Amino acid sequence: MKKIFMILCSIILSFNISAHEFTNKQEYTTKHTKIKHVPKIIELFSFFCPYCYEVQKKYHFSNLINKNLNKNIHIKTYHVNFLGGKLSNVLTKAWIIAQKMKIEDKIMLPMFAGIQKTHTIKNVRHIRELFFKIAGVNINDYNKFWNSLSIKILTKKTNQIVKKCHLYHVPTILINGKYIIDYYRLESIFKNQLPEKYIQLINFLMYKK
Repeated sequence: MKKIFMILCSIILSFNISAHEFTNKQEYTTKHTKIKHVPKIIELFSFFCPYCYEVQKKYHFSNLINKNLNKNIHIKTYHVNFLGGKLSNVLTKAWIIAQKMKIEDKIMLPMFAGIQKTHTIKNVRHIRELFFKIAGVNINDYNKFWNSLSIKILTKKTNQIVKKCHLYHVPTILINGKYIIDYYRLESIFKNQLPEKYIQLINFLMYKK
């Protein structure tokens, strides 16, 4: 009985420490007005953002999230259009197709590299070739997705949600339409502890009222 009591006390204590570990305007910021009718967790990035590329190479956040967050917690990852000009719109559509095909993890870093490192991605054809070479996607299947009405609708919806968020720096996360996590700020605070603290902070904000 005493052991059970000690375990319960340690759980309560650890929860309290976690609950008071993060503070507004330090590890996260709070929007003045909550954004309604958006997914619970939104991650925004751009293939044209050098820092987005660096954190993805270093931390592989998508894998980190899948391994450490509750399976019922889903993060919607959106590519933004306010960097990169006309090609950015094309990349937004391509990213949606990658998500529908469930090959995001295969093409994300090669897409970043093609835009920022090798400069081999300059048009729709180059993106299609990357899907084929890196992920083994059938060209005809890719073209069907590219020309489909459902992808067109999803692309429009994505752009509307991103615009609705009123967030113009990436990479960043919006939780419950209210709480904002800035990767750069978080990394400057926690440095080598970033992966662990990142997951803790998402969990903390998910259930914060």
